[in-house]
Amino acid sequence: MRPLLFAALLLLAACGPQIGDLERGEEGRVVRVYAGDTLQLEDGTRVFLAEIDAPTGDAPYAAQAQGELEALALHREVLLAYGGERRWVGRSREGEQAPREAAIAHVFVKSEGGRWFWLQHELVARGAAYMRARANNHARARELLMIEQRARTSERGMWGQRAYRPLTVRNAAKAALDANVNCLRGDAPFRIVEGRIADARVFERRASLRMEGATDPPFSLVLFGDNFANWDGPELASLTGARIRARGMLGVYRDEPQLCLEHSSQLEVLAD
Repeated sequence: MRPLLFAALLLLAACGPQIGDLERGEEGRVVRVYAGDTLQLEDGTRVFLAEIDAPTGDAPYAAQAQGELEALALHREVLLAYGGERRWVGRSREGEQAPREAAIAHVFVKSEGGRWFWLQHELVARGAAYMRARANNHARARELLMIEQRARTSERGMWGQRAYRPLTVRNAAKAALDANVNCLRGDAPFRIVEGRIADARVFERRASLRMEGATDPPFSLVLFGDNFANWDGPELASLTGARIRARGMLGVYRDEPQLCLEHSSQLEVLAD
């Protein structure tokens, strides 16, 4: 029995990572970790972990999130896999000879025992990161969202911190007004908000979901352009009165606070 079990384990390890319908990418060894969601490989490639984000800087739980990533991936062999946009290219800074670049990938890690695991899954399950899909990267967003929901319910990791509880509509409106930026800007604050939709309005190329409970001016979830055209979530016009949980960038447009939606995985319709 033991030889058979050993042979089965060897066969499982030999099969390699189970990447499903993702596109297989580069392999390498992790030599450095930045914050809780970025790696550097031995060949110098920087890797942003696709479809998740983690606390950074001075934010609560940032140090623990980085510690979790180091424990899981540092000095380990990894495989990159892609399900959307593959590369990020930054704006050139003065004095730079070439623009900064990074891969945007799902990462599969080979453990000391030879077992491969999906890094994003482990980080989100531990409460060290949260699902953050983009319009051009959402292949596994719904799976990650379910994993996050279990971690949040159990108050694992960051979800045990008061700072990461979903904002009320009133507090989201205040945070958006305080930031006072366009919600499509990269430095706009990303937040999770819970509340009820007071009025769902759909126009030719955009939608505006005005929320209950905000002081004047009203707070809305907004969707427009290609993100509106490619929407594959619940029928927006039917959402008046629905209780929802939304995640996205907060900002201000024409003095009104709002949260920008990019993809349907950012909007959950909750039971009353």
